[in-house]
Amino acid sequence: MSGTSEFGEVLYTLTDLLVAAYNVVADTYGTPISIANGQLLTSEPESDNDQMRGYGKVTRLLSVPIGVKISFKAGGLDYSALAAIAGVVNVQSGTSGSYIRRSQFPAGGRGLPYFGVIGVAAADDGGTAVIGHRMIKLDLFPKIDFNGETNKFVMSETAGYSAVPAAYTDLFIVKTYEDAADFTAPISGANFKTWFAAEV
Repeated sequence: MSGTSEFGEVLYTLTDLLVAAYNVVADTYGTPISIANGQLLTSEPESDNDQMRGYGKVTRLLSVPIGVKISFKAGGLDYSALAAIAGVVNVQSGTSGSYIRRSQFPAGGRGLPYFGVIGVAAADDGGTAVIGHRMIKLDLFPKIDFNGETNKFVMSETAGYSAVPAAYTDLFIVKTYEDAADFTAPISGANFKTWFAAEV
């Protein structure tokens, strides 16, 4: 007997990718930023695994979820998002039509900052699915490839790791909405945090 997919289970395109700086001590978020031209959010959970043996056979298994490998990819370079997820310092001068932005990618010091992410995917039944990670830190600055060999748009991509803040026990959260209109993208740090809370 074949199974039937319920709402928000058959997914396809990433439709939004929101990031917000995270203060791990205060458990608060900065203003969310929707990454321009988001292309990929990959979540690959990891666990500690072990086996117990007795009398020549495996008698017990251990599998404890500990964190999630994260991958991001976007078209172009979204400097506002880079400020939130990588601590990039942007300084802009000039007037409209003649703006100049100077972006500093810091070295040393306290290292890269924490941030949260919410990714949204469309479902083929008119619904949507949303995944959220509370606390991520990038492994490195995004790779930036200025390629003169082919006529291709510049991409930015990087990877990181999603950990679990001490006050929480869930590795990550997925919410599915039967009607995509029932999901409202958070516009403030408080809204971003509230999305992770239990539905009422």
